[in-house]
Amino acid sequence: MKTQQAYATLPHVASFIAWLTTELDSNTLFKHEYVDRRNATKWSCDSLFGAYKSYHWNFPGNKRLGYNPGTSSAANAEALNALRVDLIAAGNDDMLVLQAAIDVMAWGGVTARNVDWLKANKNGLGHTIQAVQSALMTGDEHSLVLRSKALRFNSGMTKVYSLLCPGICIYDSRVAAGLGALVVEYCNANALAKVPEALCFPWAAAKEGVNAVAPKRRNPSTRTLHFKRLRSGSHHARWNLRASYVLNQVAERARLLDTPFRNVEQPENIRLAIENSLFMRGYDLGAESL
Repeated sequence: MKTQQAYATLPHVASFIAWLTTELDSNTLFKHEYVDRRNATKWSCDSLFGAYKSYHWNFPGNKRLGYNPGTSSAANAEALNALRVDLIAAGNDDMLVLQAAIDVMAWGGVTARNVDWLKANKNGLGHTIQAVQSALMTGDEHSLVLRSKALRFNSGMTKVYSLLCPGICIYDSRVAAGLGALVVEYCNANALAKVPEALCFPWAAAKEGVNAVAPKRRNPSTRTLHFKRLRSGSHHARWNLRASYVLNQVAERARLLDTPFRNVEQPENIRLAIENSLFMRGYDLGAESL
């Protein structure tokens, strides 16, 4: 892939991947805790694998696709498989793609505005999504499709494309926060005063009221280490590809290590397990370090 060839050569990319692979099972670097605002319960982990084992996403059931509501990693995997099969089977049939995409938004809790856009753009929707899918699979972040001003690529659509494109992760505000937190640890370990440009994974704010009593922190910036805000469209697609490359590289190397990540339900899901770890850790990064 072009992204692999170009991005892999940028400063710090290879060393970050090597560092994360080496520290993957650290029980000191990745300790974290927060209070889940939805149920006021305390969540904590002592490692990235611990974060994965504590994965929790409360999703609704889907009678059409035959899966029940659930929360666990295994239940989510079952739902995602059903959604993936449905999306692929829809092909470029606009109405089938519309229904399949709406169901993905419902699973991900991101129906607001996304469903409105899908319905408003239902004519040609199948072709539109297939064009973006093809561009993502080439790995070329500079492709005309991914640079188009008309491209819709946000927290909702990343979930659709993660199902259609093998190796593409979900890059939402929680995964971005979790990944950014790892970059901060890498910078600290290497005495870097500034986040390397190639590792400056952009962040997005949590969806909550402006007057939230206990706002969740998704911005990993701390001291002199600053990250930019995530913008929808081509910016989001570019960093989705880059995040996917990093996680896939770490997962490939993890297969050769004596790590608990090798014990996930299916070996090919190591990357997804790491992604789920970041999702859980990135719910709230807690107070900024001073």
